[in-house]
Amino acid sequence: MTAISWRITRGRGSATTQLPLAVCVVLALVIALLGRAEASIFDNARAKLTDWASPALSEIRGPLATVEDWVGGFRDLFRIQDMNTQLARENAELRKWQNVAIALDRRLKRYEQLLNAVPDPTLPSTTARIIGQSNRPFVKTLVLNAGTKNGIKKGQAVYDDRGLIGRIFLAGKKASWVILLSDLNSRVPAIIQPSNRRAILSGDNGNSPLLELDMGDMPVHAGDRVVSSGDGGVVPPDLPIGVVVEEGGELRVALFANPDLSDFVQIIDYSAPRPPSERQVLLEPPPATVAVKPPAAAVAPRASAGPAPGAPLSPATPSIPETPAPSQAHIPADETVFATQAPPPVVEETIIPRRTASTPARVASTVGLQREER
Repeated sequence: MTAISWRITRGRGSATTQLPLAVCVVLALVIALLGRAEASIFDNARAKLTDWASPALSEIRGPLATVEDWVGGFRDLFRIQDMNTQLARENAELRKWQNVAIALDRRLKRYEQLLNAVPDPTLPSTTARIIGQSNRPFVKTLVLNAGTKNGIKKGQAVYDDRGLIGRIFLAGKKASWVILLSDLNSRVPAIIQPSNRRAILSGDNGNSPLLELDMGDMPVHAGDRVVSSGDGGVVPPDLPIGVVVEEGGELRVALFANPDLSDFVQIIDYSAPRPPSERQVLLEPPPATVAVKPPAAAVAPRASAGPAPGAPLSPATPSIPETPAPSQAHIPADETVFATQAPPPVVEETIIPRRTASTPARVASTVGLQREER
């Protein structure tokens, strides 16, 4: 009897223990499905949670950064001499390039003044600090202490003093999240210099993103410089990204910027210029038209008085039409011709009597008879 009751109690206890586990499994499935269907709900919740925790993250970030600097300095103690030798060599090389860069910059400015070239616009930017890292919702993301109240928007480019880091994919009120160039979901249009061949920088969760070349036959070599192209109007053009390297028969990009070493970053407020819409084109005023009058010879003179159309002319009493002088020819106000269209042909139906060779003789004989009668 005791064994039976123990079995019943054991069965009830196991069912009671398994019930919370089943509820957790069901809730996990529901959350996963909602995360796929309604990602905006979780993005908003993540943004609000980050806004709430951003002050604490900013306070914790300061001591942690100090400890990281001390640890890094302690590691460098064992190779200070090698680092000093390398830095001295780099400084000597940079001095040479500094003189070349200054000379080229002055020459470029003179050319721009001579050609009256339009200077590149200065893009507004916001400085923010990295206060944390996360592996959700992507493999690796950065958390910044600037949000929508600082003018941060989704899609803006993020870079530091070395080059492009990534883009803003979620912006809260006080904090924002950055997707890195090396992430699997990152796609950035780029240009390879000096060949100016376009390509797509595709992340694969590695340190060096893959370089997908666009159509073209321009050669690409290891060591070529890669910058942003500005296609799509999301990332501004000419931002440094990295250099081309070849790994395993594939072209990849060694990034200039290292998110692990970055502390302060710049968020660029960039928007591509939009072409004029059809409505703006239709609302533009039409071009001004100039009234042009044809020469007087082009207009047929009109008779002041004449016989009706089709009536025979009387030889006894000829009527000579009075032809107006060329200076008196004019064009009515309702027949003004514009330069934008050809003037319509003028068809005159008035029959103008012809002047024959015998007309002066008849007029002279008539005058002589009148004198004899007097």
